[in-house]
Amino acid sequence: MKDGILLIGYGTRKGNLEEILKAQAARLKASTCYEIGIAFFRVSSPTIQQAMEEMVAKGVERIAAVPYYVAEGTLTNELIPAKLGLQPHERFGEALVSGRRVQIFVARPFNYSPAVTDIVCDRIMSAGGTRDSGILVLGHGTRDPGMMNRSVVERNARRLEERGYKHVAFAFNEFCGPTIKDSIAELVSQGVDEMVCVPLFVAMGLHLGEEIPEQIGIPPYSEGGAISVDGKTIKVSYTRPLEDDPRLADVVKRRSMEYLYS
Repeated sequence: MKDGILLIGYGTRKGNLEEILKAQAARLKASTCYEIGIAFFRVSSPTIQQAMEEMVAKGVERIAAVPYYVAEGTLTNELIPAKLGLQPHERFGEALVSGRRVQIFVARPFNYSPAVTDIVCDRIMSAGGTRDSGILVLGHGTRDPGMMNRSVVERNARRLEERGYKHVAFAFNEFCGPTIKDSIAELVSQGVDEMVCVPLFVAMGLHLGEEIPEQIGIPPYSEGGAISVDGKTIKVSYTRPLEDDPRLADVVKRRSMEYLYS
């Protein structure tokens, strides 16, 4: 029986998600014996259906579909399974692809993986941050009733505190709180005069390039700058998101092998 891993991203008009998935797919091809595919929920190509058809044409009979997402929600639990030919919230089943029955397993996204926290620490270090710096962990925000995106962002902030960072806050671009402005004010009230803002996103795009910098008060598509908060000048470093860190490829592999490995 031939097995495959299908990496699924959201899709992008103005970002680097396509390049990220291609890089991670190359890592998986180099380190496993599985057929590797990539697909996108919307906008980008190939679509999920097209990618599945390509894999089946190569003889794949079992597919581990792994959403390349920070956290699960309506997309990963309901909409992506539907495009894979499964029922909402169904993690295992069979789908008809190009006239063939294919076994499908839907893995969890990164969620609470410790690898994400490790990457955040590396981003802080690369930006020159220390355990005395103000650290702001940034999330997209969610309207999903499960609030997993919010929970994952908050969990990573708390882990940084457990690792010795003294001034840590978290905030969201939209849909839920706290806001970026409020969390920056909270860090400044603790006496920090420089901070590192780490976006807990998988890729660059409009949110990270324009919307969040505007809320922070730094130039768009920049690595930071100086902002004024209550008359105090604060140096801000703005890091890259998670992107194609090799540790995330390892998470994808482990998630897939929970089903494929025998």
